Amino acid sequence: MTVRNISAEGVRDLFAQHTEAAIFALVSFSHPDISGVVRVVNDEVPLTHNGVEYQGVPFNLDLASDTEERIPSLEMTVDNVERLLVEQLRSVPSPADVIVEIVRVKQGQITTELGPLDFQLLDSQINVSTVTLTIGHAVDILNAAATQDIFNPGTAPGLFR
Repeated sequence: MTVRNISAEGVRDLFAQHTEAAIFALVSFSHPDISGVVRVVNDEVPLTHNGVEYQGVPFNLDLASDTEERIPSLEMTVDNVERLLVEQLRSVPSPADVIVEIVRVKQGQITTELGPLDFQLLDSQINVSTVTLTIGHAVDILNAAATQDIFNPGTAPGLFR
């Protein structure tokens, strides 16, 4: 696992009482059955980063609590007023790929603080006012076998006395 560091300026802006910087989450949804990529930023206005425009959509991105019993995941709650994601989510038969990137915007300059992080859309719950998305890793490594082989005295006598 790689260590992801936030820049010193980013840490300073995170802990400052007053700052000119703003932290935004950029989220991209892609799937072979979707024409194009759906890109959103948790702001009221669109944001262009690395030559790509992200549509401004109000949403919250919450990290799940880190427990030993399950793989951590993100929960994204999107305001469903514009119905931007509803048609896309209902049209795909398999999980969509999701890329999350955290950026810091200060005086018109955009700095990537975290990511891009590759995930998959694990679950979506759609109602009249909100869309709740569970984003994480599709492979359940906590319940996967360490090896495909079974070691017992009959198959590997050298390991047992």
